[in-house]
Amino acid sequence: MKNDAIIFDIDGTLWNACSSSASGWNVGLRKLGSDREVTAEDIKNVAGRPQIECIDICFPGLRQQYPNLPKVLDQYEIEAVKVKGGIFYEGVIDGIEKLSNFYKIFIVSNCQDWYMQLMFDYSELRPFVAGFDCNGMSGLPKYEMLAKMKEQYSLQNPVYVGDTASDEEATNLAGIDFVYVSYGFGAPKGNPKTFGSFGALVDYFMKKND
Repeated sequence: MKNDAIIFDIDGTLWNACSSSASGWNVGLRKLGSDREVTAEDIKNVAGRPQIECIDICFPGLRQQYPNLPKVLDQYEIEAVKVKGGIFYEGVIDGIEKLSNFYKIFIVSNCQDWYMQLMFDYSELRPFVAGFDCNGMSGLPKYEMLAKMKEQYSLQNPVYVGDTASDEEATNLAGIDFVYVSYGFGAPKGNPKTFGSFGALVDYFMKKND
């Protein structure tokens, strides 16, 4: 059956904002008086998870020492991403616009709501996206967001595009197809359809529409 919608992850799929996020978190840590630091690679290793999970993996026990840690890190990450944004992978902006002529386009991520909005601000992709959700908006795990979106928009055969094993697991739980992009942050557990570039993904779905 032909796919009627393509749902995209953000981090590691559409763009990489790890450097900006790490910069913001490090400012927040210093403001709290902590000598802990994170690198862009640290952020990359936890990207795609809800914020609290990311914090607890990077800084075990630190929330107990600084109860307002999530709020402070969020504050300074917002400032950093506003200024620096992220780096969109080659072909993303034009590719989504092209795909939107033939497929309904959605975005589902475990990010904060402000992060979703800043991604839209930097990309100007909002007019081409039929709907979106994120953990910061709904508070739901990714598989529930995907299942809800499928039902809400009466999607018959959507496909989710992501870059990690957790993305793959979420699609399995939601009962939808998964496509993996190997240029992102992680690796799948199974053997999904794989693309090494966003351009190759666009070409595939455009040809599939013929």
